[in-house]
Amino acid sequence: VAALLELGSGFNPEFTGRENVYLNASILGLSREEIEQRFDSIVEFAEIGEYLDQPVKTYSSGMVMRLAFAVQTAIEPDVLIVDEALSVGDSLFQAKCMTRMRRMLDNGLTLLFVTHDVSLVTQLCRKALYLRNGEQRLFGNAADVVDLYLRDLRNATSGAVRSDLRPRDDSDERAQGHSSPDDFIVDPGFDERVESYRYGSGRARVRALEVLGADGQPGVSFYFRERVTVRAHIEIYSDIENLNCCVLIRNRLGVEILHATSHEYGYRFPTLHPGKRIVVDIVFENILKAGQGYGVSFTVNDTVTPEHQEILDMIELAASFEVRHDPSNPIYYLIWHPFEFAHRSASGDEVQS
Repeated sequence: VAALLELGSGFNPEFTGRENVYLNASILGLSREEIEQRFDSIVEFAEIGEYLDQPVKTYSSGMVMRLAFAVQTAIEPDVLIVDEALSVGDSLFQAKCMTRMRRMLDNGLTLLFVTHDVSLVTQLCRKALYLRNGEQRLFGNAADVVDLYLRDLRNATSGAVRSDLRPRDDSDERAQGHSSPDDFIVDPGFDERVESYRYGSGRARVRALEVLGADGQPGVSFYFRERVTVRAHIEIYSDIENLNCCVLIRNRLGVEILHATSHEYGYRFPTLHPGKRIVVDIVFENILKAGQGYGVSFTVNDTVTPEHQEILDMIELAASFEVRHDPSNPIYYLIWHPFEFAHRSASGDEVQS
């Protein structure tokens, strides 16, 4: 078992980095011969250069983390415990640490990873435990736990859905003469299913959400490069001048892959008044890897600027779909994207025809 808990634990601040490599690795159970065999790779990974022979007490927190991580992972542990240690250091070295941990996980490592960075949770972990005030909030699939954590976090900052703005009965609305598109859908089952995934002020709400294929019909799986439509049926409960609709697509690990907002695309809605119902389509070309499921999150904001916006209705898992295998177009990575290739001969080289 190796652990990165408090930075510098297992190091003597008076010793140099070189001396602490031997000290820390000895504490972890390596013989001097084993340490010498791995010493060069530890130093190479840590990238602290001439500071290797300076006292550790002169190191920055990032340098301490570099050396500690290099030593702890060099012993090839069965279990690695990391507690917020990767929050220090530059982004390039953090990415390097992530790559090493992924490789170790592929080789059978058990990782206990404590962090507030939810993107790292979904990238590294299959299971997650959400603790709040020392109590278990949820334990289970990492993506589900992250969804709940984000909902609680944003609910605390945005406020719960206001009870006085909840959807009215449809018969009452018709009696009051409010407008509604002919194809507007109110799906009570949708409201019930997403209740635990939604938050916002409630001045507008999504009453139903569909994922449609190129044929215009709702679907659960789509072909490569098929045009897919996310259709939201939105009901308005107070005046909204700057409606902004946002869609986010994540894979089964919770990694955010595709995202778009009407605000960033310059699409403007008219001022909307209470009782108005609209149907919003967001269309994209399916460039996603086949053979796995994807979740669709949908958000309705009142956006003046990206820094000044109110979350009206945010649903972390509004719908899901899969991408069908296409043997003629295998996608090996998260998404497909067109690239261009070109070449030229270097100056002075003889061109072969």
